[in-house]
Amino acid sequence: MDQQQRHVSSAGANSNPVLRFPAVRALPFARLIAAERRRLFLSDCADRRSDDDDGDCAYSRAVLVLDMVWNLAFVAVTAAVLLSTLRESPTTPLRLWLSGYAFECVLHMAFVYLEFCDSVSHTTSRYVYSIAKKLEPINTLASSLWWVLGFYWIVVGGQALLDDSPRLYWLTVVFLAFDVFFIIFCIGMACIVFFALFCFIPVIALAYAMRIREGASEEDIRSLPKYRFSQSNLLVMVDDIKKQLVNKARIDSCNGSHMSELSLHPDDSECCICLCPYVDGTELYRLPCTHHFHCGCISRWLRSKATCPLCKFNIRRGDTLV
Repeated sequence: MDQQQRHVSSAGANSNPVLRFPAVRALPFARLIAAERRRLFLSDCADRRSDDDDGDCAYSRAVLVLDMVWNLAFVAVTAAVLLSTLRESPTTPLRLWLSGYAFECVLHMAFVYLEFCDSVSHTTSRYVYSIAKKLEPINTLASSLWWVLGFYWIVVGGQALLDDSPRLYWLTVVFLAFDVFFIIFCIGMACIVFFALFCFIPVIALAYAMRIREGASEEDIRSLPKYRFSQSNLLVMVDDIKKQLVNKARIDSCNGSHMSELSLHPDDSECCICLCPYVDGTELYRLPCTHHFHCGCISRWLRSKATCPLCKFNIRRGDTLV
């Protein structure tokens, strides 16, 4: 029972968007844009993990390393700039903003490592995940407000801030630019996915459907057995009391001719495409489904649709559509 509860809690935790994007640090506004899509993605991962406990959907070791290196780079650059700009005196508290930005990176790395450990060993307690779930919306809101605050301080400082603290100023601008770039990237990806779903997929489906239903080639048509029509009036006695008229097809080889002769009853000697009766000596094509037609009529039909007009038998694949 404990194993099942731990497994369910693990799946529920994976569906919780505690983490930013796995490969990179998701920046404040980008997290707001991508929150719902991330919830859907992680919930799908939780469903797949419920089917296969060994599957690692959210994080692999390579993604973990990439994420850690990326965020450590932000923290290292921030620390280096803060230590090298002790003599700068910014008119706005950019040092505080950069320190908060670095703290967000560290917090994100902790969340990523927690998720990775749970996906590998499933040892994370439900209590830890419940705390993380409560912190996630607070963290998202704080990150977004922190971005707005940094942008405000840059605008308010203006040229004086650039003159007094150029390195702090440009580092803050670079971090804010990363946020804007990530927003544009998320919007662009959403537009590409939308365009692919509503434009490309229907076009591909239509092309595939047309490919399936395309007509037969001339070689396919020429390979059909060809006959010369010969009328026959054969009455078959089926019962001693009743007399029924029955179709009977008889194929006889014509002496000295390469084309076989097809004898049909008058009631069955009509082309269902042009609705004209067969005349003695008329050339007919007989499909594998045993239905027969004028050569010209069925040739034009098969060039557009490789199926029998009567039973929908496909002469190319050898099956019936309906």
